[in-house]
Amino acid sequence: MVKSILIPGWGEAELGHQKKSRFFFNSEAILITSCLSAYKMARVKENEYRAYANEHAGAKKISDHRYWVDIGNYISNHAFDEEHLRMRDGKEGQWSSYPWYWEGGDTFRKRFERMRIDSDKLLFTGKFIIGGIILNHIVSGINTLYLTRINNEKSYSLSPKVEFYRDNIRYLFSLELDI
Repeated sequence: MVKSILIPGWGEAELGHQKKSRFFFNSEAILITSCLSAYKMARVKENEYRAYANEHAGAKKISDHRYWVDIGNYISNHAFDEEHLRMRDGKEGQWSSYPWYWEGGDTFRKRFERMRIDSDKLLFTGKFIIGGIILNHIVSGINTLYLTRINNEKSYSLSPKVEFYRDNIRYLFSLELDI
């Protein structure tokens, strides 16, 4: 079971179930490739939208993601300041050291916003695929435990348990072996 949790398909291969082993191993390869591709494409799209904003709005290159979101929502840093002065939230002047102004009105700004959102979606996709990778490890481990149990007719018990403690949730698994 531990082998399959580390590398999906390993435990199945050890038990002689090559077809199941290939399924989990190939799933892992596809998921990892997809995840890396999503992160790489998100980075490429991020570089594209930053260069686009620099070219059409004079945006500076800084790492604060909120800056790029605000650039997509306001025609200039002055429009940003005016709105936040009206809202009295204390954010006015936040980007005064990093001014921008979208030339040509909303056309360039809206295109930039679509580019930024596409990059964020790819980043989210990569995070979602990581969940699939983790799930593949868990399912492969459980499958190996099942195959071991039907092969040996020895008693194994895997008991999930969920604990709620204040604002946290803990997931626990109890493994009992009767050899």
